[in-house]
Amino acid sequence: MTTSLEPTTTGREPDRHLVQPLLLRTPRGLAYADERDEDRSVEGVLLSRADAGAVSQRTAMERLLCQVCWAPAVRTSAGVLWRLPLPTSDHRWDSWPEGAMATEPPVCLRHSAPPRSGIGSQAFFAAEAEIVGVHGTLHPAPRLLASPVERMLRFSDPRMPWMVATHFVRQLGRLTPAEEQGEAR
Repeated sequence: MTTSLEPTTTGREPDRHLVQPLLLRTPRGLAYADERDEDRSVEGVLLSRADAGAVSQRTAMERLLCQVCWAPAVRTSAGVLWRLPLPTSDHRWDSWPEGAMATEPPVCLRHSAPPRSGIGSQAFFAAEAEIVGVHGTLHPAPRLLASPVERMLRFSDPRMPWMVATHFVRQLGRLTPAEEQGEAR
């Protein structure tokens, strides 16, 4: 699925009281006992109802809204502004940041400054930011004696029918450091 880089709304949607419904195991994967159309992404992935934050994250990722205030993310000719955590010794990849998988939405100019938490990050403009998968709870397929685990899966993963997604994941490409654009710190 290719998703437009244009936001479709600027207002924050109100959080509603969400309760995780009964999960059923069907021959085609997991389903809610009282499943509604909005319980699945356009790719057919089952979406978590239990966490208002998860609903907010998915909305912000779909519409490219700031992860903090829900204003439209900064957009320039270089792309949409993202703040990515710096790789650590535990999580290092050779081509960082090109191809980074973002589970956090982009940022607006007001919230583009590094967090004061001491967690290292850098701002980048991404000319490409396709939603390529989800992060959530992967449940074992029938007849497997395993416990559910937190995972990120691409939409093409054959285990997707056993996933309850909490976050959309965008793969970022054609990245330009924000400092080179003079837009963000």
